[in-house]
Amino acid sequence: MQEISSKVSTSPFSTGLPALYIIGFISGISMGLFTPFISTLMAQHQVDDVWIGANSTVYFMSITLGAPLVAYILRQLGLRKTMMLGLALMGLSAPLFPMTTQLPLWFLIRTIMGIASCLYLVCGQTGLHCFCHDSNRAIASGFHALAYSFGFGIGPVIGSALYSVSPKITFFLGSILVLSGIVVVWIGLPERAIVFQPSSRIGFKKLTLPLQGAFAYGFTVATLVSLYPVYLLRQNYSVAQIGFTFTVFVIGGLLATIPVTHLADKFSRLKILLICVCVSLISILSLSLADNFITIQIFAFTSGASVSPIFPLSLALIGAKLSRNELSSGSAIFTAIYGSGCASGPILSSLLMKILNPQYIFSLIVIMFALFLAQLMRKI
Repeated sequence: MQEISSKVSTSPFSTGLPALYIIGFISGISMGLFTPFISTLMAQHQVDDVWIGANSTVYFMSITLGAPLVAYILRQLGLRKTMMLGLALMGLSAPLFPMTTQLPLWFLIRTIMGIASCLYLVCGQTGLHCFCHDSNRAIASGFHALAYSFGFGIGPVIGSALYSVSPKITFFLGSILVLSGIVVVWIGLPERAIVFQPSSRIGFKKLTLPLQGAFAYGFTVATLVSLYPVYLLRQNYSVAQIGFTFTVFVIGGLLATIPVTHLADKFSRLKILLICVCVSLISILSLSLADNFITIQIFAFTSGASVSPIFPLSLALIGAKLSRNELSSGSAIFTAIYGSGCASGPILSSLLMKILNPQYIFSLIVIMFALFLAQLMRKI
């Protein structure tokens, strides 16, 4: 394998990037299709809520704990083979879930799914940094995040249309979609030599801001998806109204991600990130205080529009701060921190709701964004 050329196209659709966007879309579908229907399937088999939550935590913890190992696998197999391995593991393990009712097997399958997801998430982020140029790093990350969000949004729609017929059909369809990603990688993703730099040699101080962004994004989105429906149900909103609220949140993210990341490349990534964090802080706080349906929709939209760009902007900062040799380890660390945010958000927020009051659902998120905002203001 040859060295990566220093002459990289400045187009966000240059060689390799469209394939990564498609893989991002497939990743979003797998998350949006498998995650809610795994919980639904377990609930239908009268599994206790604690075990359902633990199963979800195992998935995100597998992403977190597996991320450091993926950097080593990347060095051995290369970008394409490692990504195809992850897609194959997900595509082959996910359809096994509705074929058993044994709780230990459900945890084993979910662990394998988490490792699989970690493989193609780290590869996707590493690939973005390898194929893009510093001048278009934010918007390339934005297109990837947009593709993921779009997949995440339509995943439940596809799944719900088939789940009533048969859960096995839903999981089988999701498996076929994931396995089709192998063809996308084979055809559209050139190989790149990944020069490995151990994470212990990376100065974590220079990654403080992007890692804070990754953790905050994971913490916030996982809490919103896991707990906000419960909160709205307790406020006597219907299931249809709850579904509409999350659709508004996703639409906000879809509409804002590309314009915001384009502005970040054109002006200043740190300043645009600061604005996003500031709006997120105000929107999330207002969302917890909103007491009528129209107000909730307004702040659901602004929350989606401000929170969603935080992930690609933070990812772009990782690429800008690391050398080519450090990208695979840096991407693995980024994925691990994101996964830890996803795993800890619902648990810590639910404990706070139980100890204090359900209205404190977003209190930890507000505190986290306030600290993040203070850190950003010191850097600008």
